[in-house]
Amino acid sequence: MRFLVILISLLIISCALHGVFSIGVQAQEKPTPAKPSDVSQLEPGKSNRKDVGPVVESWAPKTASVDSIIYLSGYRLFPDHWDKAKAFFIQNGVEFPARSAGGWWTTNNQLNLPQTLRLIVPEELVPGPAQIVVEFEGRRTKPETITIEEWKLPVIERLDPTSGAPGTLVRIEGDGFHFADEIQVTDSNDKPLKVMASGQAFGIPEDAAEGILMVRVGNAKYGKAQFTAPVTFTVTNAPLPVELLTKDTIPVAPGQWLDLQISNSKPLERSARTEVVFKQGEQTIVVTTPKPFRPHVEVPRVLSPGEVQLQLRTWGDGQPSQWSEPASIELTDKPIAPLIDSIRIGKGNWTALSPGPDRPASIRVSPGDEVVLSGLWPVADASKLKVSLVRAGEVITMPATEFDEKATWLADIQVRLPESLAVGEWRMIVSSEADGTKLEVPIAIRVEKK
Repeated sequence: MRFLVILISLLIISCALHGVFSIGVQAQEKPTPAKPSDVSQLEPGKSNRKDVGPVVESWAPKTASVDSIIYLSGYRLFPDHWDKAKAFFIQNGVEFPARSAGGWWTTNNQLNLPQTLRLIVPEELVPGPAQIVVEFEGRRTKPETITIEEWKLPVIERLDPTSGAPGTLVRIEGDGFHFADEIQVTDSNDKPLKVMASGQAFGIPEDAAEGILMVRVGNAKYGKAQFTAPVTFTVTNAPLPVELLTKDTIPVAPGQWLDLQISNSKPLERSARTEVVFKQGEQTIVVTTPKPFRPHVEVPRVLSPGEVQLQLRTWGDGQPSQWSEPASIELTDKPIAPLIDSIRIGKGNWTALSPGPDRPASIRVSPGDEVVLSGLWPVADASKLKVSLVRAGEVITMPATEFDEKATWLADIQVRLPESLAVGEWRMIVSSEADGTKLEVPIAIRVEKK
């Protein structure tokens, strides 16, 4: 649940796996990136196409101007190896190197699973047809054609969200954005506000007063002091609902705990009480989350497997917000087991556990180490989980605790290995005390002397 991201990626809070990483900025229409579900397509040791070059399967937009971002989707595009991977725009027989704006890839299986790559259209191009090629270790994709048009201002369709408290992260949605576009925010007196911006995202200043802000987009280098028509954002300290991203929410069974994915965490950070309403048939059940800042909620046991409608609201100063727009998920008929996507020792680097030929076979630990597991835990809290080390004739069970009880998500749990733990290779299993479901860490735990 951790991304290599910059400011914009904080706008949509999601439980994407550690095994999937993203860098760079976001803008306009783009091909669908590799999803966490793609990770399971190949087990360790299967086909590893080292002798095959990069492939571009789709790209968008097909028409763009200089400084626009083109989104490529395909295989072996290597957005994280820009010292080795290269891209070029070709026009009238001349190659122009392209800068990267990042992309998506899957850890442990970069050669076999889908990737995306964002390229910035070079300023040397002129209106007319051009081709794009990607090169890695001497192998190139076949040229793909786009049309270069005259530079023009982007079109703002809406802000997401349109209102919020100081500190809220806002995304500008629309079409035709450019890498070097600038976001201008002014108050009701036309006074510019200093905002942190990245791509199409910006943060409302923490000291912003309540009221209406005007948001415009321009480009000092190419826009000749032109700006888009303004759109408004309302700064308010009143309690607000959030958009529920149920397509990104992993469903659970009645009686289990659900991690709701949301579009904006700021309303929950300020909430005195957060409530979720479940509606199924004639039943309407309101559940209060144990921690107002965390969208981790128990699904009522009286509900049945199948579709259930959800809404969320927050509270502040004794007043509730409106309910969010209804969104639905499908409750499972059987409890789901914990999901583990990465492991680390203490505060060290994460080891992604997604399947693939590059996944390590084991992780080295020492007696007394703190082992941190990151994943999805459909239980009330870490105390409801049991972590066991197993090998022939031996089982050692350890209590789990939460790594950070103030974190927005119940994501990272930790266990301390016994000081007396014998050296050698162990299996680690995490189980739920509530329903008995369990999952084994897919790599060995290799215990070595300190």
